Amino acid sequence: MIIDAHAHAAREYSTADSIKDMAKKYAIEKIVLCPSPKNNQNLKDPPNIPFMTTPGSIFLLNRMLRFSYNSFFKENGDGNRYVFELSKKLPETVIQFLWVNPLDPLHMDNLEKNILEYRVKGIKLHQAWNPFSIDSQEFNQLAEVATAHKLPVFIHLYSRKETRKLLRYAESHREGTFIIAHMLGLGIFKEHAKDLPNLYFDTSGSERVRGQDILQAIQLFGPDHVVFGTDTPYARIGDQIEKIDRLNLSENGKEQIFSLNIKRILSLKPE
Repeated sequence: MIIDAHAHAAREYSTADSIKDMAKKYAIEKIVLCPSPKNNQNLKDPPNIPFMTTPGSIFLLNRMLRFSYNSFFKENGDGNRYVFELSKKLPETVIQFLWVNPLDPLHMDNLEKNILEYRVKGIKLHQAWNPFSIDSQEFNQLAEVATAHKLPVFIHLYSRKETRKLLRYAESHREGTFIIAHMLGLGIFKEHAKDLPNLYFDTSGSERVRGQDILQAIQLFGPDHVVFGTDTPYARIGDQIEKIDRLNLSENGKEQIFSLNIKRILSLKPE
């Protein structure tokens, strides 16, 4: 079975019925779900930009994402509440990650309350949408709360500069757990692989995270530090599964990436 460790409550995963349909179609056991940007459920496909075909190219794309988020996305209610309602309908399938904007006082003031009320299993941060810095007081406060609750921080990094900041933070805060979306900054993290046992890498990324990138992460950090994700609706579920299936991995290696690693990170009980 498969656990999709990176998905948004939009399009294919926007309703309880569509989630059930996708889980059945692709033999997905559980889905780690967080809100879509500003709780938009009907999102269009992201633009296909030919020269942006590596994880590093996402840093350039981030500038476009931040502009579009501020200029074109409309508010559609409380996305965390929306995901919570889906998790109540599908408690055996949906695992909620709390989307937090560290620059939003309402998010930060209600952080622990929402962690407990929604029974979340992780925190989702997105620096392209929310322009906070890793060396800010807000991030440090959030990371401390996440660590106290034994919750991983799943983060989409904005730039190489911010990646280096997270590297230093993760090195000095070994008790925290960090999952890096789309393998962003792998070339920066690789020089410190032995010093970052608390770092994990997500395989999602449409065409921008390729098989060779996943293999490099496995070589550097081990197959036990790579987790499968689709980033639905920004990539096709079947394509992301096939990307792993095409790699020349042992069955145990595939199982680690598809489900065992995220189960261990989230302390999920075996089925």
